[in-house]
Amino acid sequence: MGDNVNNDNNNTVIVDIISEYGKIDRKWLNVHYSTSVFMVFFGFVVECVLGTFIFFKGLSVIPFQVYIIKYIIAPSLINFLLLLIGLVIIRQSKIKQSVKVYTISLLFVVICFVLLTVHSLFNVLYFIFAVPVLLTVIYSDYILTTITSAAGIAAKTLSELFIVWDPNKYRPLDSVLNTFNFIISTCILVAFLITCLIVIRFEREKNTASIQKEIERFKMRRKLLTDELTQVYNRTALRSAFQDMENDKSSSSYVFVMMDMDNFKSLNDTLGHHKGDDSLKIFGSILKKHCGDAVPIRFGGDEFCVLFKNKSIQQVRESCGNIQNELRDCCATQSGEPLTVSVGIARYDKGMTAAQLLKNSDIALYKAKEHRDTICVYEQN
Repeated sequence: MGDNVNNDNNNTVIVDIISEYGKIDRKWLNVHYSTSVFMVFFGFVVECVLGTFIFFKGLSVIPFQVYIIKYIIAPSLINFLLLLIGLVIIRQSKIKQSVKVYTISLLFVVICFVLLTVHSLFNVLYFIFAVPVLLTVIYSDYILTTITSAAGIAAKTLSELFIVWDPNKYRPLDSVLNTFNFIISTCILVAFLITCLIVIRFEREKNTASIQKEIERFKMRRKLLTDELTQVYNRTALRSAFQDMENDKSSSSYVFVMMDMDNFKSLNDTLGHHKGDDSLKIFGSILKKHCGDAVPIRFGGDEFCVLFKNKSIQQVRESCGNIQNELRDCCATQSGEPLTVSVGIARYDKGMTAAQLLKNSDIALYKAKEHRDTICVYEQN
């Protein structure tokens, strides 16, 4: 049972860390998309400036209207449509995060494909396909980075070998030098992919080490705050809970409960300390079962306490009654002698010190011990 609890706690820590990583990935997806938006607008501005320069200097061999439609309007419409598709997908709450990431990555590749095809006169422009690949590294996903890179290399090959948008384009098969440059540029993109995959490998190792360290810190904090025998919280945790209670400026209410086993000493003397320890363990598990979000604590020996938050006195009494009933039933089957518990309850009032609250609950517990197996609530005089 203890191993299962520890595993559950470890899994909770891992889930929390992965959740935080997910938040970072969602922020990065917005940066990812914004970079593609910047790329589209930058290409649009450059083409406008370049077109103005060409026609101002009289260097164009095609009519101005054709240039505007072919090199500015058509590619811009295609890329703006791609950006719109990406925006719609990002804003769809029903679409999985992984689907959004893959879609934005591949849309970015298509945007680069359009830019390279339109501006194929500049053969060094192939390196823009490294940008969408680089932006996938933060996700630490081998498959995503590989698919994005493969799509970029395929788009580069398609654009350079089979599509003629600019009649003066750089043609890889026109000369040995151009073929060599085409092969080298493709190899550079492959080498860039390999580099990114290596970075992802070490990024994953770093993340794994970070998770492991966080689990170790969590275990250490939990060990410092947990009673080793019963696995409920200890007095160190009680002091921390009291401090949080006293610093709470909200309208939250608190009820404090003190519990003391009535015939625990007799059980210890009759059946031995190992049976007493077993009973304490059972009681600890019962407390955790019936306390819900409250803080069950071993105060010392056979004394336990619970700090309830935003529960009425009646609700607390019901929880304590359930604890008494289950303890009585469990111990009757284990030792043949019912083990009972007395309970003292005190309400916390704003401005009251933790010491006063503890004193009030102790007074109520003392009254409950007079009759045993009862619940007493402290009443202000």
